[in-house]
Amino acid sequence: MRAAFLPTLPHASPLDLADAPLREALSFLQVVGLVAVHGSPQHYQATPQLADAPFALLLLHHLANQCDPRQQALSRIQRTLVASDTLAVTPQALRATMERGPLRDLFAWTGEKVTFWSHLYAYLGLMRRIERTTELLVLPQPALVLTTLTWAQQCLDANPSLAAALRLIDQTLYACFTSHGQLQRGLAQTLSAMERLGQLRFSHHADAAQSLMLGERRVSEVVMAIAKSS
Repeated sequence: MRAAFLPTLPHASPLDLADAPLREALSFLQVVGLVAVHGSPQHYQATPQLADAPFALLLLHHLANQCDPRQQALSRIQRTLVASDTLAVTPQALRATMERGPLRDLFAWTGEKVTFWSHLYAYLGLMRRIERTTELLVLPQPALVLTTLTWAQQCLDANPSLAAALRLIDQTLYACFTSHGQLQRGLAQTLSAMERLGQLRFSHHADAAQSLMLGERRVSEVVMAIAKSS
């Protein structure tokens, strides 16, 4: 898994684990900085950069804040698609986009790299793989959006501004805005669907310091619905 995108750690000894998938997963987390390995025999220590955040947010934050340009590629693929307001793309078209784009010289863009990215970001909830077709939807999943909005509002001291929350998410976790500063279509669709389901409530105040367009209307504030106990 790690080998698809990330360089081998210098002087790293093989992890003393019999299970290959677990060994690869821990190695990947070590490379992105979520896990540190110490001692002999080796033991593992979590090293998250965010406090009290769910795993998906921790991984997104670490992926978005890598120093090595090659390790930034995973996060920047999503940013490339959002910048162009792409809603659906095939793996072949995505590979061609990366081969022509600003990341073209990082390494040879292969089908393996695109597949790895699509599986990882589908797991994290930032895109959806469609059954019986090769298309990938750049459509954040409601669970991730709800989690990240909740986290952002906590960071902003319960500020209800939707624009402020999304800009914080855009700066620290994953891209939300196109190159023209508009809300990406997939994210806008997810937010609207969450409102219809009663998970979010939007409002607009004329004197709001920040607002943005959600579809055909202007929104300044968002409130997360409180789940009713059964």
